[in-house]
Amino acid sequence: MTWHPLPLSTVTRAFLGRYPRIDMRSGQMMFPIPSLRGALAYWLRALAGPYVGDDITELLRAEAELFGAASDGSSGSSNPSRILLRGNRITVGAPEANGDLAYLMGPGLTARNEPKPRQLPPCGLSLEVRNDGSALHADLFLSALWALRTFGGIGARARRGFGTLAFNREAGLKLEKATFERAWLIRDSHDDLPQVLTCVAGALAELRIRQGTFTGQPRYPCFAEGWYRVEAHPMGISGQDTNALTALGKKLRTFRHPGEPRHNGKLPNTAGYREVARPYAKQAAPTGAFNAGALGLPVVYTVHGFRESVTVEPITTDGSPARRASPLWLRVTNGRSGWLLRSLAFYNEWLPEDMSLQVKMGRRGADREPAPVTKPNGDVVRAELDAWFTTAAAKPNESLATP
Repeated sequence: MTWHPLPLSTVTRAFLGRYPRIDMRSGQMMFPIPSLRGALAYWLRALAGPYVGDDITELLRAEAELFGAASDGSSGSSNPSRILLRGNRITVGAPEANGDLAYLMGPGLTARNEPKPRQLPPCGLSLEVRNDGSALHADLFLSALWALRTFGGIGARARRGFGTLAFNREAGLKLEKATFERAWLIRDSHDDLPQVLTCVAGALAELRIRQGTFTGQPRYPCFAEGWYRVEAHPMGISGQDTNALTALGKKLRTFRHPGEPRHNGKLPNTAGYREVARPYAKQAAPTGAFNAGALGLPVVYTVHGFRESVTVEPITTDGSPARRASPLWLRVTNGRSGWLLRSLAFYNEWLPEDMSLQVKMGRRGADREPAPVTKPNGDVVRAELDAWFTTAAAKPNESLATP
């Protein structure tokens, strides 16, 4: 029942939303623990996936075993969280970004919006953790923390390199654990993934979570063998975190908006502006599949000559708009010879079969009927993700797109 310091710090700036309240005089707010818990739960599911397989019920049991679950309404009982987290006050400010950095942030996080988002600069985090469970629960928590530190981040745009975390190797973490090795947290290497997966599988088995298998492509992002890809490449960038993030924004922009199909047409063209957004805005039918959706949906375009935006989005069977998070995680961290980019792609189901795509105008064009858009097949989505790794491996001044 003892609280232990959680020696984490942010390596790249993070965006932590507009709540809770901020002290306008000091610029301080309480660290949003729910944001951290949500990120840890995501990575726990990704690590537990190879063990439970297609059984979503057991996947949720694994998550509830660590982070608890509310009452299901039938028994009236709830499952308390074994892992408790608490934080202190942090100092935040409004971001400023232009060009490629603004592109990487996204329009919702730029300084032009009101109210302005909260930006947490690289700093230490005064966090504490308490384990009300067993050493097995500590193994699951530390494994999720390892994945969060290795592949992701905290706050908004964590998939794009913001909110990267580091573990203070000089500090101790005195949680009683079973088989998890502290060296995995210190090394910051994705090569430790097989050992971490073994640790998670052992803990789940001891906690009587039923083991399962995948009968085909996973429906959710997880580290199932053959259904993910991870690589790390030096960026050739030094200096502040904004230098690395700006370089990443330029690389991602070039990838998503090439002038011509990359590599003389040998790799698919990610652009959806010419084939879908612009034709629709000009009262023409979209042509071709929307390959750009492979990196997440919806996608919003500004069409030259029109005051209204165009959005391509997935819709459910009842016509309601939906979202699809990007299966591509990008993480930048400062290594011995400068900034390093680690890319992780999950090859799970891109869209359910009963979900379709449509393109529509923005609010001022609400009277315009949406138009159906062709979905790319799974092979094309995987090829799009694989094409990113070719771009990621390119040297800073090497372009893979023909102007």
